[in-house]
Amino acid sequence: MRYLFFIGFVLFFSLNNNAQSTTENAEGSVSFISSQNIYVKFKSTDGILIGDTLYIINNNLITPSLIVKNLSSVSVVCTSITTSKFNINDRIIAKLKTEKKKKTAITDIPDIVSNETIDTAKLTIKPKLTNETGKQKVFGQIAVSNYSNFSNTPALSSYVNTYALSLNVNNISDSRLSLESNILFRQEKGEWDNIQKNIFNGLKIYSLSLKYDLQNNSFISIGRKINSNISNIGAIDGLQAEKSFKRFYVGGFVGSRPDYLDYSFNFNLLQFGAYAGYNIQKPQLNIQNSLAIVEQTNHMKTDRRFLYFQHSNNIVKNLHMFYTLELDLYKVLNGQKQNTLSLTSNYFSLRYRLTKKFTLSGTYDSRKNIIYYETDKNYLSTLIESETRQGLSFQGNYTISQNIYLGARIGYQFQKSDLRPSKNANFFVSHRNLFKTEISSTLSVTVLESNYLNGNIYNIRFNRGFNSGKLNIGMGYSFVNYKIRNSELPLRQHIADASLSTAIFNKTFLSVNIETDYEKPNQFYRLYLQLRKRF
Repeated sequence: MRYLFFIGFVLFFSLNNNAQSTTENAEGSVSFISSQNIYVKFKSTDGILIGDTLYIINNNLITPSLIVKNLSSVSVVCTSITTSKFNINDRIIAKLKTEKKKKTAITDIPDIVSNETIDTAKLTIKPKLTNETGKQKVFGQIAVSNYSNFSNTPALSSYVNTYALSLNVNNISDSRLSLESNILFRQEKGEWDNIQKNIFNGLKIYSLSLKYDLQNNSFISIGRKINSNISNIGAIDGLQAEKSFKRFYVGGFVGSRPDYLDYSFNFNLLQFGAYAGYNIQKPQLNIQNSLAIVEQTNHMKTDRRFLYFQHSNNIVKNLHMFYTLELDLYKVLNGQKQNTLSLTSNYFSLRYRLTKKFTLSGTYDSRKNIIYYETDKNYLSTLIESETRQGLSFQGNYTISQNIYLGARIGYQFQKSDLRPSKNANFFVSHRNLFKTEISSTLSVTVLESNYLNGNIYNIRFNRGFNSGKLNIGMGYSFVNYKIRNSELPLRQHIADASLSTAIFNKTFLSVNIETDYEKPNQFYRLYLQLRKRF
């Protein structure tokens, strides 16, 4: 009950204000990974600020994973706040918060138009904005990518082609109806037979929904959609509805979960739930809370029932806090169904800017195996016996001068069954204008220790932009030295990579990345190509 008391206390701690806020999701993808930074590309970085938290979709759940360190018009440079491993093309979510204020005077119209697409002719007649529709806006992108692996060994070469389409239409034909879609088709060499047997072995529909904005700050949507106010629940296939009351909002949904094997539509996995919360958005104050209760089933039998809570704020100047927890409310023990209260997931992060030059952050992550009592019934004994995994991380960044900055990150993760905890540490120093040539350079060292290996990674990288950022070239080198437990021979690799990204014409971009590693006596190569068109 102390968890419920804490949730209730935070949920009803609020400040008065007359603004309404809404949250929208912007989706990007990991475009490049260095030893200390994750590069993410978006259609546009409008609404993303330095210091914002970005989220990764992992096992159909959205979890905080990145902090924005720098950004351009379509790309952001981030540092990781999680122990999860990132891969090229991983989907990243940015939560964009916009504020809508009730204004009736004609003199207020220019300020409103600067933030929203509104028919000003209608405003002069009907200044009540909540009942008006916006102009149609179409945006998205289409991308074709190829990822290839080849070597001088007898192993066969491999390649993966991906075709991605993201199409969003706000206010179709100036109506209240909007379309959201994000679809990817993945074809791997030698796997076409599997796709012919089941199209969803290659086709991944991450979102495909229609949303209708009702009057008085309400909406309904149908299709596959991630709700930003309960994003950790993942994609919902079905009907969603939400109603706002100034800073408060309530909502609910009924539908199904994506299939846990191939992410297809599986209407046997019925789920439904309700949520409530509030947002406060001011220039110097941001508070967001949401509380949801969810029932998930498998063939109409309870699979999981849980409570989800999310909170973030910057009440203290220069201090940003983010917190989530999940409480399971149902379990089956020795064949007996029980209503219970069990803390399944507990995540807490703090970021504090001590000075303009020095920022500290830390995270604590504690989670148990999530148990779906019907889906996982053949593995219940194994899952229930698995103990909690816990992790800590600390990070600091310091700007020495306008062009020189350094940082360090330390991580610690452990379970009772581990022979020894996993530890990692990363130290880096960067220069943004090396020898006044506008070349950015980064030198880093990573130290790893886990159950099965000890290792060090040394990396140096150079990047330079040309033509106002329309052309970017980079190259790097890494030396990897691993000592695998119970193995007499160390694993040593020399890895070199080069990258190029350029705007070809009319919002069309080409990216090329090639990487090679030498491991006596073998040479391995990886090539990544992408052609992307924004519209």
